[in-house]
Amino acid sequence: MTRRNRKTAVVLVAILGTSWLAGPVVAAQTGFETSCSSEAGDAFNEGLSLLHNMMYIQAEAEFMKAADADPSCAMAQWGVGMSNFHPLWPGAPSEAETERGMAAAAKLAMLQTGTPVEQALVEAVAAFYAPGADGYRTRLEAWAQAQIAAGEQNPDNTDTAAFAALARLATAPRGPEGVAVKAQVGDALDALHKSDPGHPGVIHYAIHAYDNPALKERGRPYAEIYDRTAPEAPHALHMPAHIFTRTGDWDRSIDLNNRSARAALEQSGDVIQTHYAHAVDYLVYGYLQLGEVSKAQALVDEMLAIDNHQVSFGGAYALAAAPVRVVLETGDWSQAAGLSPDMHAAIPWDEFPQTVAINRFARGLGAARSGDTDAAREAVAGLETLKAAMEERGQGYWAKLTGAQILSVQAWIELAEGDTVSALEMQRSAAELEDSIGKSPVTPGHVLPARELLGDMLAELGRQDEAVQAYEATLSLSPNRARSMAALEGAGGQ
Repeated sequence: MTRRNRKTAVVLVAILGTSWLAGPVVAAQTGFETSCSSEAGDAFNEGLSLLHNMMYIQAEAEFMKAADADPSCAMAQWGVGMSNFHPLWPGAPSEAETERGMAAAAKLAMLQTGTPVEQALVEAVAAFYAPGADGYRTRLEAWAQAQIAAGEQNPDNTDTAAFAALARLATAPRGPEGVAVKAQVGDALDALHKSDPGHPGVIHYAIHAYDNPALKERGRPYAEIYDRTAPEAPHALHMPAHIFTRTGDWDRSIDLNNRSARAALEQSGDVIQTHYAHAVDYLVYGYLQLGEVSKAQALVDEMLAIDNHQVSFGGAYALAAAPVRVVLETGDWSQAAGLSPDMHAAIPWDEFPQTVAINRFARGLGAARSGDTDAAREAVAGLETLKAAMEERGQGYWAKLTGAQILSVQAWIELAEGDTVSALEMQRSAAELEDSIGKSPVTPGHVLPARELLGDMLAELGRQDEAVQAYEATLSLSPNRARSMAALEGAGGQ
């Protein structure tokens, strides 16, 4: 049956103020012509907006509505497939997500598309779910290549171009070598923003492009407006905090993450969405930088008291990191050493060794700095086992980060036993390794930066000038970090 092509538009909440590139910011429209029915097209475009905001659970629900309204709507199944992998989020899709995505791809293969844009997007998602693809990273690379091609074939379609930018970000190199790629992606997104200043995907992906020390100021104008494109979407409320964390604007970060956490709780069903725990981790970090330890601890206690967290890498990271931050940022080494190895019962921790490493690192560092070198060595052995598991699973970034954590704990063991030369050599190596790989977007910051620990060690050894250099270097990457600023003040630095 032939249908009339229809362009459906989702009118976003009007954005107030002025766009830095395009003059007055106006209400935007997302969506493009589909060969679906009117009812299905409306649900599709609502799902598309949610997809750009990385509200994947809600997006999938809208795409399913579209499929129910029009079983022959190919773009509905495309949306279900897209909702079940998360290009910029660490970790592979769950088994259930993979099954749902594969089922959607199988249905999609039997449906016809009606426009070149539809066909290009369908080919991209089909590349991700292609039979026989070996591993998540291979699938992601295949999707990215096809999605970039889709953007090149349809340069006038903002959604397709935005997804192409997302694909380039998802496959950009880690660490400093990826900054040039992200700057190029940012240039493309800036141009898209000029022509479509309220498009949520363009704004969102620009924040991700600029979420690094070298480019953070380019991200600030986007951070100023993103929450107003989707004021009820937890992830859209949270994302500007990535930039405000990079710039050390703790009040702005705290305000946004409070709003995000509340929205996530209100919108959660049988399980508490990962958006909540993710926002809480950023909140805890922000409050600690302002010296508001009691507020940070209250948030940790509230989060840990919830027993039905969504199982995901982001949730596991927050549940592991936030409790550790409080004791490490405040220098309570004995409490760090005494942290329980038993972590939140909602998470199958064997699936996330890189998050378990956070707990083991804190215990090891706390033990070493408290003089219990036997317990510290036991923690190092645990970290080595976890690092091997990460390497076996192809989690190279996290294995390197754990390697830096191992070096830090070993350094403080050496210091406790009087070998200052080895201690400093190991701590410097840890700092260089950690700085070379940077921080993941999942975290507001390392639970305790290795270069800041180098400053601590140099200060303990009375080498104040070198300690000042280490703290200043830490602040160059993480502006307004409370521990480094307090140490500089105590050392007479600036």
